[in-house]
Amino acid sequence: MKNDINVIETTAQMTAKEVVSELRRQGLLKDNRRTPFQKTETLLYNYNNFKSAINDKYEQIKTIQCEGIPKKSSSITSFSSSPTYEIKSDADKADEKIEAIEQSIQVTKNFIGVIDSAIDALRDDPYFEIIPMKYFESKSRDDIAIFFDVDASTISRHKNRLVNLLQIRLFSDEVIYQIFS
Repeated sequence: MKNDINVIETTAQMTAKEVVSELRRQGLLKDNRRTPFQKTETLLYNYNNFKSAINDKYEQIKTIQCEGIPKKSSSITSFSSSPTYEIKSDADKADEKIEAIEQSIQVTKNFIGVIDSAIDALRDDPYFEIIPMKYFESKSRDDIAIFFDVDASTISRHKNRLVNLLQIRLFSDEVIYQIFS
């Protein structure tokens, strides 16, 4: 009896895996994961926000340097499971916080540098201006079409082509995997 149940469960699992595999192969089942194209567009749409975040972090550093770290409410008490005997001065805490913010700024700058490098590689393309107009200036497809004096569908086609080139530069491993899976 128990052996029959195991056979049924194993058969059901194998059948389910085969059905899912076949649905994916036929393109009828999509992953919830974002494609490299979608990730590239997300990076482009948020490019200005990344730069603003850096400025915000510099402001945080200035605030800490002028006013120190904001004090926590005295009604909030935190407990640690392991006793620590090191008591840090406010200046040490401020220095640590500033260092953490500076590291965060550097990480964001590195990401912006990668995006800038990928975009710079496309500068000679006759439709390059679509990228800054669409993603950095939030221009509509119709406004961009007027700028280029072409049909809006031409703008969509070239925007997709440029984003495809960018996705290869930004997410090459994922693009290769996507092509072959």
